[in-house]
Formats: sequence, structure tokens, C-alpha cells
Amino acid sequence: MAKRPPMLRASSDRASRTSSVILAVVLALLAVILCADIWFSLTYRLIIVDGRSMEDTLFSGDAIYIEKGAMPERGDIVVIDVTGHPDLFQRDPGEERYIIKRVIALEGDMVCSENGTVYLKQAGEERFFVLREDYTTGQTGDFSAVAVGEGEMFFLGDNRSDSKDSRYVGCLPLGDVVGVVPDFALQHKDFITGWVQFWHFGSV
Repeated sequence: MAKRPPMLRASSDRASRTSSVILAVVLALLAVILCADIWFSLTYRLIIVDGRSMEDTLFSGDAIYIEKGAMPERGDIVVIDVTGHPDLFQRDPGEERYIIKRVIALEGDMVCSENGTVYLKQAGEERFFVLREDYTTGQTGDFSAVAVGEGEMFFLGDNRSDSKDSRYVGCLPLGDVVGVVPDFALQHKDFITGWVQFWHFGSV
């Protein structure tokens, strides 16, 4: 049997090494992507907005991520599990119920609305101030001062004309918060929604 010339053997060895390097790089990239996906799925949860209560910030059908287990601050948009409050939010037996709203006040705060303007007095402060709300649509209406209790939150929908919120159901426990909508999810909601629609063949 004729032996391969040394030049051919060297070329074959280089090709084999190149293939091994490429395979190692691909496997490493796949491992990184898998780890990132696992971390992302543990940290964030994809939700689809259903309803008009957060217009014009979020519309029904919008897809966004929430950071699971995050504690909200004033002004944050949150997803709240109201399954344990069937007297406030109707649901079918065995059905889970979630709402998405904006946190306005937290423990120790006081909040009220006069002539459609929301006033907030934060815990430890002596005076109310006008809450700047350039994200709202519709009429807030008036409501008397509400003192937010320990471990509670006062929340409103951005669409004040079509939202069942703390104006009607009072404050709810912070423990009912499933997650907080991070800034990146709001900034890129159109991209996220488009990707979800593409992945699910045009429907969400």
C-alpha cells in the first residue's frame, strides 16, 4: 500500500484540528446559550397583557417580561396574583386570576385624588405633593385619603377610565406581587411582542 505524502498528511491533520476547534467553539456557545436561557427563565417570566386597564402604556396583546419575585417601588408596573381575593376579582372555580397595574403608594404612604389630580404623602413626610403622571389616560376621579398599611400597596391602572384598582378594592398585600416589569421590557415591548407573534405563527 502506498503511503500518503507528508504534505497530504499535514493538510489532513490541520483540517482535523480545525474541525475539532470549530466543534468545540460551537459546543461552548451552545452551553453558554443554554445556561443563559436557564438563568433568564428563572429570573423572568413572559406574560401577555389582556385588557385595556394599562393603556396607553400597554395594550391588550402586548408581550412583556416581568422580573419574578422583585419587590416593587413606587411607579413600577407589576403583575398581581388576585386568585386569593375572589370577593374582589371574580373568577371561575379552580381558575387563577392575575392583573397588571402600577404601584402608586407603599407602606406608610397616604394617597388621595382631588379634581382628578393624585396627591401622595410618602411615609415619614409631612406634606402631600402632586404626583406627576404623564403616563395616564382617562379621568382618575376623586377619592378620599387612603393610608397604606404595613406590607401593602396602593395601585392604579394607567387607563383611569377602565381599570378596577385600589380606588375600588383598596390596598392589597405586597406578597401578591408576582413580578415587576423591568425597564428593558417596556422599552422593547414592540420587539418582544413581534418575536412572540412570529414564534407563535402570528398569534399571541
